[in-house]
Amino acid sequence: MDILTTRYERKNMSEKPKKFEKKNVLYLVIAGLAVIIITLLLFLMTRSNNSGATTVETGATAQVSSSASSSSTKKYVEGKDYTVKYSNDGIIDKSSIDEAMSATGVNNYTDDLDTSSKGGNLAKIEVFYNKSKNVIVQKLYENGYKNNEPTMINAYDLTKKDMIRSNIGKLYYNNMPLVYTWTNNTNK
Repeated sequence: MDILTTRYERKNMSEKPKKFEKKNVLYLVIAGLAVIIITLLLFLMTRSNNSGATTVETGATAQVSSSASSSSTKKYVEGKDYTVKYSNDGIIDKSSIDEAMSATGVNNYTDDLDTSSKGGNLAKIEVFYNKSKNVIVQKLYENGYKNNEPTMINAYDLTKKDMIRSNIGKLYYNNMPLVYTWTNNTNK
């Protein structure tokens, strides 16, 4: 029999190499999935607890809030509360006008009519089309306007698909065809 002379040789002989078993991998995967599921459940629980937050209103605050919320939920009816007229035949397609109205935000008739909202209280909107510049110009008139002067003028460039941020002079809309008119009938 051979006698092992060094300690190192004796140590190596007594230890068997460990095999990495498939059973260990399975336990590792299950533990990882458990951690992920617990994390997702905690996230969903905290999110659902925060979404149900409520506030208590008292005194004058409750009166102001309830009157504002009731007017903003009012349903306005075309033909009764407001009138829309497209006069764009042979000039420009309706979808281009609607695109410009949506992009500039003046096609939300509830906000346009609602005097309690910012930007509301409009009497009429006139839309002109400048074919040479491919621009839609919107003239907005608030209730009580005088001398046919608009309160605000917006312009939307159909080529660039963006609002024109510079000064919109009369050259953009003078002698251009009127292609759309919106009129508030609730003030009459």
